[in-house]
Amino acid sequence: MGEHGQPEVLGPIKATRPPWGVPRVDPAALGYIVEEYQLCGVAACYEVVADQAGSNVEVKVMGTAPYHTRLLVMRPADPERFNHTVLLNWQNVSGGFESFAPSDGELYEGYAWVGVSAQEVGLYGPPVGMGARVNAKGLVDEDPERYGMLRHPGDPGSFDIFADAARVVGPCRLTGLDPLAGLDVRHVIAIGGSQSAMRLVAYANTLHNLHRVIDGYALSAWEGRAPDLGDGPISFGGARTVIRDDIEVPFVVVNSEFEALALHLAGAVDSKWIRYWEVAGAPHGVTRRRDLPHGHGWKPNTLRIKPVAESALRHVRRWVAEGRRAPAFPRIEFDGDRPPRIRRDAHGNAIGGVRLPEMEAPVAEYRGVATGTGLPPLFGAARPFTDDGLRAMYPSRQLFEDRWQRAVDDLVASEALRPEDGETMAGHMHQVRLPTDEPHPIGPRQGGALDDADDGWP
Repeated sequence: MGEHGQPEVLGPIKATRPPWGVPRVDPAALGYIVEEYQLCGVAACYEVVADQAGSNVEVKVMGTAPYHTRLLVMRPADPERFNHTVLLNWQNVSGGFESFAPSDGELYEGYAWVGVSAQEVGLYGPPVGMGARVNAKGLVDEDPERYGMLRHPGDPGSFDIFADAARVVGPCRLTGLDPLAGLDVRHVIAIGGSQSAMRLVAYANTLHNLHRVIDGYALSAWEGRAPDLGDGPISFGGARTVIRDDIEVPFVVVNSEFEALALHLAGAVDSKWIRYWEVAGAPHGVTRRRDLPHGHGWKPNTLRIKPVAESALRHVRRWVAEGRRAPAFPRIEFDGDRPPRIRRDAHGNAIGGVRLPEMEAPVAEYRGVATGTGLPPLFGAARPFTDDGLRAMYPSRQLFEDRWQRAVDDLVASEALRPEDGETMAGHMHQVRLPTDEPHPIGPRQGGALDDADDGWP
């Protein structure tokens, strides 16, 4: 428990409309219950006063303020399915509103998932200058009946709010109302991607050892930055940083090609407690728009880090619960230029990193950063090979499918991919059209990338 008193849990909340951000599938069909609770307490804001390698960070409290936020809770309907692990999600607000809960993936293998409305943008919507999605709304405006009473003291208090959420769902929870209905919780793993990953790194590097309420971290699409503890909602990063290696709980960071340069320049390397996995060819995020302006043969990049991130989540739990360290993988390679550039093969694709089958049996040139293509940089770009090029690479359909299957088998064997995802990924090869194929009614695709499932991962 923090020094500012025990947080209070209210709920489950009932209202006319369902909670914002519930999965886009019926959780009951997956054996899960979804409920919403409110969390009330007093949050402190902090300032770092001493931060030296090899010693604990020293912080001081700059002030306190009350807060009233919400927790979106998903848990197995059958307590016997619960694997004793809570995934504590820092709700992403990069679009000016909170992201949705996952609709599939590792979460539904017996975890409880708790989405924490830790930031003020989630409650109030984007401030001027944030560059958020048009018409984005915070929870308070989206559903005043359900959320009109929520109050946030500002993002400097977000770190304490997240820690309080960990306390009320963790192994030592003492609140009168249990949002997990008595489940035997033994571990809390903090999860978040992109902007949320930045804030979780800021929390881990400064406040983790003070609070000690998190047992491990599973992060994705982290750009090697972290905000200062006093930064407001418009800050999307701050200075270059790495994850401290004296926190002594497991971290697995799954990044795309987009973030590779930032971590290379920051000097981020694997250590006893940290693993960095980089998925070659993948962008920071996948756009659902297909009408984005582009040129020179480039199209939006549909490769996703999601299947690798799902495996990483399983590895973090095993590391936390059983002491089985996550595997290490080669990083994306860079040349010695200044500034450094990603090394690329004869087809223009990155060398090194975790290799999706689209990279081992390519039908396109994939870029994790869309610079110079006419597309937004975050979403990457892909340029399909010419028919003549594909005929030269794949004289037969069987050669292409053998390479694809071998890549999937290698991913499963290395544990970069969950075995249950191997069959799905292998099946994507049948969506790829080659010029030697018979005409097919679905037309050409750039590769077997996952489609636009709203899954909580970039």
